[in-house]
Amino acid sequence: MIMSILVILLKNEETYVVESMSQFANSFVENHARYQHNKKQEIKNSSTYWKSQKILMKLAGKIHSTATSTAMQDKFEDNQSATETTYDAYSEALIKTRLREREAKIEEIYHFRKTHFSLKHLPKVIGIGVKKCGTGGLITFLAKHPLIRIPKIHSGETFFFTEKPKTGPYTYRSYFPPTNKMELGMEKTPIYFDSSNINLASTMKKMVPKAKILLMVCDPTMRSFSDYIHEGDQHPDSLAGIVTKQNTFEEFIDKYVPKMQLLLQQSHDNHTSYADDYKTQIMLRGLRKTIPEATLITTGLYIYHIQTWKTFYDKSNFLIVDGEEFIKNTGAVIEQIQEFLGIPKLVWKEDFVKHPDTGFYCYRKLTEKHLNGSHVETDDELRTSLKCLQKNKGRTRNGAKHASPEALEELSQFYKPYNKAFYQETGKTYNWL
Repeated sequence: MIMSILVILLKNEETYVVESMSQFANSFVENHARYQHNKKQEIKNSSTYWKSQKILMKLAGKIHSTATSTAMQDKFEDNQSATETTYDAYSEALIKTRLREREAKIEEIYHFRKTHFSLKHLPKVIGIGVKKCGTGGLITFLAKHPLIRIPKIHSGETFFFTEKPKTGPYTYRSYFPPTNKMELGMEKTPIYFDSSNINLASTMKKMVPKAKILLMVCDPTMRSFSDYIHEGDQHPDSLAGIVTKQNTFEEFIDKYVPKMQLLLQQSHDNHTSYADDYKTQIMLRGLRKTIPEATLITTGLYIYHIQTWKTFYDKSNFLIVDGEEFIKNTGAVIEQIQEFLGIPKLVWKEDFVKHPDTGFYCYRKLTEKHLNGSHVETDDELRTSLKCLQKNKGRTRNGAKHASPEALEELSQFYKPYNKAFYQETGKTYNWL
C-alpha cells in the first residue's frame, strides 16, 4: 500500500507544491502509525519504512526541482533554510513512527509472555564457535531481543555436548529458561566447532534437528594471539596456560608453527580434498587431548573443522558470521542474524554506539529523546548510558596487548592457503589475506 501511493505521487509530482506535500507527508506518517498500532500487526519487514523514506526523499527532491521553474521560485529561495528544516523534521517523524511501532511490538511480546504458558524446551539457536572471535558479544547483544532467552550460567555457555551428551535431552533442557512458542532458547559454546569429539555435530543434529546454527569466524592470526592471551590470563594452570606463561608469543609461534606444519604434511594426503581428508580432521581434533596448547593454532584451520558440520547442516539452518565485520558494523550483523532466525527486527543498528574511549560498539536502545537535536549528549552522559562488554574483552584489538609484526606475519603466512580454501568452500570472501 505504501509503495503504491508513493509510485502514484512520483508520477504526478508536478501537481503538488511543497506546502501541500509536507502536509500530506505528516498526515501519511501519522495515519499509518495509528493503523499499525490499532491492528497490532507484526512488522514482517521493518526495512519497508526505510525504503519508503528513500522514495519520499527522492520525491521531495523532485518537488523542489519543479518548484524552481514555477512562480514559487522566489519563495523557495527565500525560505530555503526553512525547507531544509522541514526535510529534517520529516525524517525524524519517520524514525519516531518506526520507534513507536517497535515499542508496540515489544509490548505485544511481553503481553503474550504473561498470558501464555511457558515450559523448558531444547534450544532453537546454538552458537558453536569460534573461540575468541566475538561469540560473547554476539550472544550478549542478541539477548537484548525480547524473543531470545539464554541460560544464566557461564555467559550462555552450557558445554553440554562436550561434557554431558550422554545424559540426554532432559539434562540439556534444564539449562534453559522457560520459553513459549514465540521465544527462542539460545546457547553458545565456542569449543563445539573444533571439539575433540568427532561425533559432536552428529549428536547435536539428532537431539535438536531443527536448531539454527551460528558459526562466528574471524582472522585466525588475531584469533590465535587472543587465545594465547586468554589462556595465560584466565587459565594459567591449564596445559595451554602453562605454556603461554613459559613462552612469549613470539617464542610460541617459532616453536609450534613448524611443528604444526610438519604434522599437517605427515597427515594430509595431497591427492584428496579437504572434505575427504578425514585423517587430518581427526588428527586436529585429537590434538586437544595430546597437545592442548597446539589448539591455540589449529582452531584457526577452519577449512578442516567445517567439514563435519557441513555433513549434517545445510545452508538454510547454518549461518557463518564474520567476526571482523561484527567489530566494525555490530548493529548491521545483529540485524542480519535476526533475519536468519526469522524473528522481527527489534534490535537495530541504530541501537549501537561507539564507546568514546574504546572505540568498540556498545548497546544503547534508541529512543525519541535521542532524536532531540536541542541537546547534545556529552561523553560522560554517553558512558553511563551504554551497555558494553566486559573490560577484558577486546584486549588484543584495542592495543592493550601487543605481538611483534614478525610473529603475526609468520602465523599469517601459515594460515594463508587454509584461508583461501575456506573462502572457496563457503563462497564468501573475508579480508584476512
